Amino acid sequence: MTPTSRWRAQRTADGSFTLISAEHGEACHSFSGAWLQARERYARPCRLRERAASGERTLRLLDIGTGLGLNLAAALAELDGTGAFLDVLSLEIDPEVVRSALELALEDAELARALAPVRVALRDALANGGGAFSLGANGRVRVVFGDARRTLVDAVEPATFDAVFLDPFSQKVAPDLWTEEFLAAVAARMGERSLLSTYSASLRVRRALRSAGLAVGVGPRVGTKSAGTLAGRGFDLPPFDARTARKVARKLLPGPNPDPRAESERPFS
Repeated sequence: MTPTSRWRAQRTADGSFTLISAEHGEACHSFSGAWLQARERYARPCRLRERAASGERTLRLLDIGTGLGLNLAAALAELDGTGAFLDVLSLEIDPEVVRSALELALEDAELARALAPVRVALRDALANGGGAFSLGANGRVRVVFGDARRTLVDAVEPATFDAVFLDPFSQKVAPDLWTEEFLAAVAARMGERSLLSTYSASLRVRRALRSAGLAVGVGPRVGTKSAGTLAGRGFDLPPFDARTARKVARKLLPGPNPDPRAESERPFS
């Protein structure tokens, strides 16, 4: 199935689909499982269900890279039955990837249920050039199309976020979303108790997040791929091994990413 000439559909190991860009060849998700990645790399590490169970009634999420909407659906699924409300700002530079995602078949019943309210909201967002839309009784999303460096600054509400899904394309493809300046802007919008999860294991990214005032730790593995990165405030994070911890603690230096291998795995992360 090929939704558009710019995006090619690819079934992943858990049966869910991702999209591959014809322009640069990177996939939006792990080939180990697109739905698996959304749940295990983003929704669960940010402890959404745990926080709802502890009494947090509204959880504010910054979703960088709307893509197919799977990360957003995974966040909703984590809060299912908790009574907590999910308030999302979702940033996407390319409406065409969202349009292509909506043409994908959903063969798995669980995934179809989880994605149903997200797809309704994304269709409305495409029809209206973005905007705020319901995610059912327990959520809403504001979808903003454009360069996240600008749209994050322009979006004054919510003032702070409880969770951040940092899921743009790799530094090779989207370098502006991995700079120290952008990561500092993201960190500035994170609340007193907040968690960020990303697939990136780049040493430079980890140092930038630390320089922005966040605690930094190791993120979960997904399938056969390496661990990602967690960062935040107000939570104990899984520690790095001693060698990695020493490297992360060093001062961030100017210049290109010293660890390009960590980013080059993005198509299959």
